[in-house]
Amino acid sequence: MQRSLPLGRPDFDVDPGQQQEAIERYDDGRGLIGGDPNRRPAHVRWRPIPEQQPYFRLIDISAEKRARLAGFLAGEAAGSVGDVAAHRPLEIEIGFGMGEFLAGRAQAQAERRFLGFEVKRDLCRLAIRSLLQAGLDNVWISDDDARWALPQLGLDGRVAVIHVLYPDPWWKRRHQVKRLFSLPFLDLVHQLLIPGGLLHVRSDVEGYAQLIQQVVAEHGGFSANDPALAAPFDADPPTRREAYCREIDRPYWVLGFRKEARAEIRGC
Repeated sequence: MQRSLPLGRPDFDVDPGQQQEAIERYDDGRGLIGGDPNRRPAHVRWRPIPEQQPYFRLIDISAEKRARLAGFLAGEAAGSVGDVAAHRPLEIEIGFGMGEFLAGRAQAQAERRFLGFEVKRDLCRLAIRSLLQAGLDNVWISDDDARWALPQLGLDGRVAVIHVLYPDPWWKRRHQVKRLFSLPFLDLVHQLLIPGGLLHVRSDVEGYAQLIQQVVAEHGGFSANDPALAAPFDADPPTRREAYCREIDRPYWVLGFRKEARAEIRGC
């Protein structure tokens, strides 16, 4: 039996004012860590990452590592960029925690490439250790805020799947502005995904799962939730959170959204 995890509050509040502020201040970096890494405390901002590790931070990445990252993201083993979607699909996990799902899926799907983001650096160090020990060469990770970093990586229309598994509910009303799911975030997801690409989300907070479906419907760039789209990922190692939910019979919600053209959905 694994150590118990906090389950949060029984209620899930949604403050419309906080939701609107999340939209209005999205570009200000009003996120978990302040968005722009220049706003981090110096002792955190400059903690070095070993040069040869497939682990990066855009604020201090070297030119050589940036070139290696660019080659990885271009699917260098597949030849031209046009061959990437067919030969080495790219998947992104935002908030990979301890990396159980990311590492397990990367190991099982060696023909795919994986890019993981986790702002908690202690978790990144644990994850990179596991990835290196497993000898995986098809995954890179970053401790950047994905909302800040992803627009800089030139991945528009090149991502097959985006996974967001058990995002922080940010229970307190004054913290709701930090919730990941907002219309600007979905704009980013929609921009990154290939036509027909998949947004895969899981949560053990019913109210957050409902809010996510509401915001996705409001966005208008995705099909309605279809959990069957996410069913293939049940075979992958669960996150620590999901494993605990299964152990204690706590319900969790599995959401799958397919990217569609916004004009088609709105009947334009």
